[in-house]
Amino acid sequence: MPNFRFRAVSRSGAAAPALLGTAAVLLGVGGLTACSTSDSSLYAGAGEASSTASPTFSAEESASPAKVSLSVRHGLTALGTAEDAVPRGTAYHLLRDDEGTPEWEIKVAAESGAEWAVTVSDDGTEVTDKHEDKTPDDGAGKFDTFRVPIAKAVQRAADRHPDQELHAVASSKNAKGEDMWKVTLTSGTLAEAPRTHTLVDTRTGKVSRVKERK
Repeated sequence: MPNFRFRAVSRSGAAAPALLGTAAVLLGVGGLTACSTSDSSLYAGAGEASSTASPTFSAEESASPAKVSLSVRHGLTALGTAEDAVPRGTAYHLLRDDEGTPEWEIKVAAESGAEWAVTVSDDGTEVTDKHEDKTPDDGAGKFDTFRVPIAKAVQRAADRHPDQELHAVASSKNAKGEDMWKVTLTSGTLAEAPRTHTLVDTRTGKVSRVKERK
């Protein structure tokens, strides 16, 4: 309420307190209205916040750390580290190397069409080697069109086998010729350890087959 009305009424005597009280109430209501508007945006529920967002896949959607092995968590971190090391890079192949000092060997396709071999530390946080691959894989440029990235395929497989170690991920095809991610998990790090091969659809993220090898 404009200030000049407070001054004009205050000179008229008895009416001033009543109008002043009314003004205070109105100001109070205005303040509550402003707070209410602000609160509604600050405390919107998770469902409201995501209702207009397009569904995407990312490494951040991984299962709770308590539900997957440390190897899987480090592998997911390594994939992100390798992709960050190559401008606009898309990781499409991962192999766990347990000989000598454990590390992750990851292939990354750049937007330019170049392909890079990136080696990442055991905990997934540091690039220890990076060089361009002069003998690139055929059709590697298709990987950036996969709706489900390699990290999401790892998460799908790990959700089904949370106690197993991440060994490798590569592209594959099913009996119909459809593109799949083949995620290999192991019960231990030894070469003869039992392995589980999980095929994950690159379009939908659905697990189409699980095969165990003793």
